[in-house]
Amino acid sequence: MVNAAKYREIQSNFVLNVPGENLDDDNLVFLVERIIQSFLSENSFLLSDEETKQGRPKTYQTGELLSFIVWGVLNGINSCRGLENWLKHNDECCNYILNNKKPSKSTIARFYNSNMFLIEELFRYTINLGIKYDLIGFEHVAIDGTILKANASNFRVIKIDELEYLEYLIDELENNNELLFELEKYFLNDVLDENNYNIIKEIKNKLKREALKLLTKILVNKQEKQDVLDFITYLKVNYNGKNTISLTDPESRWMKDKKGNMGLNYNYQVAIDDKYDFIVAQKLVNDPTDHHQFIPMADEVKMNLNRHPTLYTADNAYLTDNALEYCYKNNITAIMPDRTENIKTKPQKPENRYRKHNFQYNWYTDAYICPENQILEYQNNRRINNKPYRVYSTKQCKNCIYSQECYKGIKREIFRTANPLKIKMSENYNSDLGKQTYKKRFHTGETYFAILKKSRKFPGIQRKTTKKAQTELTLQTIAHNIKIIQKHL
Repeated sequence: MVNAAKYREIQSNFVLNVPGENLDDDNLVFLVERIIQSFLSENSFLLSDEETKQGRPKTYQTGELLSFIVWGVLNGINSCRGLENWLKHNDECCNYILNNKKPSKSTIARFYNSNMFLIEELFRYTINLGIKYDLIGFEHVAIDGTILKANASNFRVIKIDELEYLEYLIDELENNNELLFELEKYFLNDVLDENNYNIIKEIKNKLKREALKLLTKILVNKQEKQDVLDFITYLKVNYNGKNTISLTDPESRWMKDKKGNMGLNYNYQVAIDDKYDFIVAQKLVNDPTDHHQFIPMADEVKMNLNRHPTLYTADNAYLTDNALEYCYKNNITAIMPDRTENIKTKPQKPENRYRKHNFQYNWYTDAYICPENQILEYQNNRRINNKPYRVYSTKQCKNCIYSQECYKGIKREIFRTANPLKIKMSENYNSDLGKQTYKKRFHTGETYFAILKKSRKFPGIQRKTTKKAQTELTLQTIAHNIKIIQKHL
């Protein structure tokens, strides 16, 4: 007779002889496996020695673990530990993908860390499938970004002054055995006396808690000291010249999220084709703004699609002189609002009545109409910060009863860029095609971030360093594209 505990153990380990035989034919898991097996067969040169039968036999095949990780992302499971725990439920889809194998957390993590390039190439393969099956229209690509929380504590930070003082102390300890003895006596043995009181007080005034922890490691042994020196070098490389440096993820940066909260975050950029919301490019950066992201994203789109789309859309943050020159030199049509046009799309407070965006520009007469229906005509050109502007004003300002609310000076002047590339961009935006296309941008660009954060319950980046976090987000885009492939085929 089998006891109850032994029976439960046998029952929990029960698996089907033919995994997947009870799954519906249209189950997404079959499409995931077919896509990844096709990808690996066409890109066998990317595989490790496992596929060439060199070395000792491997327990898990590349296709099994890669399919399992992608399947986990499709089911909202992103961490290696979460995937390991998922296998305990004896899910038939997992059994089908893994052929009834049960990889551990460490096995999944090793595979993930050693195959990040393979995952990036799988994303490009899904784009090729989108092109092959006419899921990408090449007409309109929207570029947008969002701020994602990094896996970094806002409190485990260090200042550059503290790092420089630590380096100074390390140099002093090399030649001053008495100082070394006194510091070891306090930090390693917790002894504070009249001999080391002053120096400890000075050190504590200059170093905070996290820096003191590094100093304690320096005193342990030579290997710990070298590790700290290497870490200090790594931290200084990632110093942006302004803020403190994160000790948890030094590559993350202080930036405001969409709610205005300051924290250690990353800036995630995506480019989405308008036809079926297929993601055609994505990139993770630690730049707090989008000002310098249009050119690298457009380059990424061209590399993945082998051409630029008919037109791009992006918000005002991407509109820079460099982006305009890039579009002109590469014969790219882009639709981006300038600052005034961007403000018009947002709700305004009553006290903003006489701000520039409330002055209506007339393209036919080249003049502005103020909120009191006075016409401000073109007067002359002027250079401000070495940039050309057209100046508009009227003599009626001195007779206006709202002059004190409108301006501070002799008269109200409106400045409009005289840069021909910016003028052309403004014309594109204000054209009928520009307005219709830009309206689509919200659905095309913003919807993916809403799906990522709400529907898939993405809690934020779980892995540290830009490279690993980029791979984590690449898996999300792979899952997104596979769902589109399933929906429209």
